[in-house]
Amino acid sequence: MNGPGWQEEIMLRQIPVSLPESFEAALGYSGGLKWVAFYWEPCGDEAVFDDGFCSGDCSWHGFLNFVEHPKVKPWLAEYDLGSSEFEAKHWLLCDLVSREVYVGERAEVNKFLQEETSKTLPASPPLEVTKEELTEIHKRVLENIKAELKEVPTPSMLEIEAEMKKQHEAVAKMITELGEKDHA
Repeated sequence: MNGPGWQEEIMLRQIPVSLPESFEAALGYSGGLKWVAFYWEPCGDEAVFDDGFCSGDCSWHGFLNFVEHPKVKPWLAEYDLGSSEFEAKHWLLCDLVSREVYVGERAEVNKFLQEETSKTLPASPPLEVTKEELTEIHKRVLENIKAELKEVPTPSMLEIEAEMKKQHEAVAKMITELGEKDHA
């Protein structure tokens, strides 16, 4: 799918903006995959990432500062990346290697991410288990989760403040990088 014309195959539009080097830090994404999508989710009123392997909340502050930036916003005007009231019709698709940015319909981008992720994961045959085996697996997984949760210390207020400061600094750096470079 990465051959010539693959963007047209899944109906993506490349926007003429390069991702700043601090983009991942500003949005709080640390998944390490090449492709990741971002959008706004009304459930919880949060910015969300999806890399085809996992998804979760990301920094709403970083997301909004990126999509509302004067060098980015005009290119996204005709797309709906979601809001507090409505699900996203489009997702922002980012190539974290080439630093390119695309936008496309939610279903198309999601399908692309699933296909890209399946290329990076080893193929394995279907696993067949009995109901009893599945119950035992479930029990062990829950025990492991409970044990790990007991080991996770609650962060102090100083640690929380330090992380928030780090996040705000990453967003400020992203904004500066967007302003310094000609991303068109």
